[in-house]
Amino acid sequence: MRALPILIATASLAAASPAPVSAQGFMFESGTSLLAKCRNKAPEYALACTAYIVGVVDGIRKDSFIGRGRPICWPDKMSADDARRTVVAYLERWPDQRRGPASVLVSVALNERYPCQK
Repeated sequence: MRALPILIATASLAAASPAPVSAQGFMFESGTSLLAKCRNKAPEYALACTAYIVGVVDGIRKDSFIGRGRPICWPDKMSADDARRTVVAYLERWPDQRRGPASVLVSVALNERYPCQK
């Protein structure tokens, strides 16, 4: 029974730690760490998951708005929950992608769901 608190403390520390340095450089979140937050049932983790995804979406929209990003074809009225569900579904479907930067994976997931029509 004593192992359970240690296991919980270890798991929560691992989920809260920044992702390691990768070939692309330092990243705050990897797909793995973001998915762990999104799967966690504690309200603070669900909020952290959604807030991270919404922040990435806002950053990408800002870059597109000022002409520094690629065109995006996401819905103008996309909800935070819709963006979260899309990203989580992508990360669950493609486990081999989870080691990459979460910010890139958010973009890839949304571009896959809402591709620009040619």
